[in-house]
Amino acid sequence: MNLLLHFILIHFLADYPLQPNALVKLKKKSYLGVLLHCLVHVATLIIILYPFLHLTKVWIAIGIIFVTHNIIDQTKITLDKKYPKYRLHLYLLDQITHLIIVTSVAYYVGMVAMPDCAFYSDQSVVLYILILVLSTYFYDVTAYFIKSRKTPSPYKRNYKLMLWNVFIVSIAFAVYWMAY
Repeated sequence: MNLLLHFILIHFLADYPLQPNALVKLKKKSYLGVLLHCLVHVATLIIILYPFLHLTKVWIAIGIIFVTHNIIDQTKITLDKKYPKYRLHLYLLDQITHLIIVTSVAYYVGMVAMPDCAFYSDQSVVLYILILVLSTYFYDVTAYFIKSRKTPSPYKRNYKLMLWNVFIVSIAFAVYWMAY
């Protein structure tokens, strides 16, 4: 089976719930913030891809993601400072670029034998977690960028809406899992 969904999940986990506001602020001030953020990506990759760490291609993939994530994030921060009115565009371009790299790396790794564990053998489990992250953190941050385009304001998570989205997604997947 291909690890594409796992790689995408890892990206969104490390870029959203595992990136607190303090780290976002540090990234804007210093390269140390970018480096720490990229190390969170590496740690998340290692933890989730643990059953596959014996494969050289997985280590190469981790290296590619680490290097490119550093370059993309540092470039985005530099451009954000130079062109603040294009923050939304730069944010979206940043995510699209990361997803192109993650997808390419997943296809480079190719097909792997999955361990006998639902997280690896049942794509719906990974998809469920991915949709939870997308419908909560990713949605919340993206909505903030859209809303603050014209009137900049500090980011504050909307936990009430995030919890509601968790409920809806969980009901939908529960119905799916009961049907199959």
